[in-house]
Amino acid sequence: MKRRLFAISCAALIFTGCKEHGTLIDFGTNSTSQTSSVVSPVPSPDPHQVLVEEFTGQSCPNCPQAHAAIDAISAQNPGRVNLISLYPLSSPKPFPQCVPPTGAQYDFEEITAENVLDGIFGNPGGLPASGADRVSYNGSVLQLGPNGSDGIITTQLAVASPVNIIVTSNYDLAKNVAIINATVTYTEASSTSQNLSIVVVEDNISDLQEFPGVIQKYVFMDVYRGMVTAVPAGDVLQVTKNSNAKEAGRCFKKTYAYALPAKSPAIVPSNCRIIAFVSNADGADKRVLQSAQCKLMN
Repeated sequence: MKRRLFAISCAALIFTGCKEHGTLIDFGTNSTSQTSSVVSPVPSPDPHQVLVEEFTGQSCPNCPQAHAAIDAISAQNPGRVNLISLYPLSSPKPFPQCVPPTGAQYDFEEITAENVLDGIFGNPGGLPASGADRVSYNGSVLQLGPNGSDGIITTQLAVASPVNIIVTSNYDLAKNVAIINATVTYTEASSTSQNLSIVVVEDNISDLQEFPGVIQKYVFMDVYRGMVTAVPAGDVLQVTKNSNAKEAGRCFKKTYAYALPAKSPAIVPSNCRIIAFVSNADGADKRVLQSAQCKLMN
C-alpha cells in the first residue's frame, strides 16, 4: 500500500497572514522563483513523515525482503513513510548486486544514487542498506540487512517536526514538464543551514529481480527517476545568502519547472510521485526534518 495521504491541515494558514515579503531569489538549477514571508499565527507542527532512502540492486537476493519490510511499516502508518529506492553503480564500488540479472530489460543503476551514497551516507560495504531521516544509530546513518532500518523508522515516526511541507505538482503532457510547488513553513526558529530536496520516484516497473535461488518477474516500486533540486544536497533555504536564521512562521515558497529526463524504461508520468524533504546541511549533520509527497499528475 503506497503512501497517498498528504499534510494539508495548515494550508490556509500558510497562504494567509503574511506580514513580510522577501525578494525573489533563485537558489536552484530548475527553480523558477522563491519567495519568503512570515505567517501569523505560527502553524502547529504536522505529524512527522519519515524519509527512507533504500540502497538496493536488481541482483540482490535479500533486497526484495528489505523493501517488503519497509512497505509493511508504511502500511501500518499510512501517509507517514516516504520511500526512495536508489540503485548505486556496480563499479567502481564492489556492488555486484547492482548488475541486472541476465535477461533483464532495464538497468536502474544511477550516478545520482552513487552521489547520494557518497555525499550523505558513505560506503555501506554491501546491500541491502537503508537510512531513515539520515539519523545516526549505533554510530552509522546507514543500516545493513533486510530489516536494517525498521526500528529507526518506528522511532522517527514519533519525532516532532520543526517544519511543515506542502508539495503539489501539475504535469503538462504536451510539454513533458511538471510545475512543482513546494511550501516550507517553520514551526520553530532555526539558525541551522537547511536545504530542500525534491525527487521523482516511479512505481509499477516490471522486470527481472533476483530472489534467493530464483529469478522472477518483479514489480519495482519507489524507483528513483530524477532529482529536481541540486544533487545530492538539495537547494538552500535562506532569507538572504548571508544568514541561516529562520524565525518561527518563516515560510518559503519555491516553484520548479522540471522536464522529465529521457530514461530506459521511458518514464510513465501517471506512475510517478514527487517526494520533497528538508534536511540539515551543517557539516556532518544531514538529518531530515520533515518530508511529504504528492502525485506527479493530478
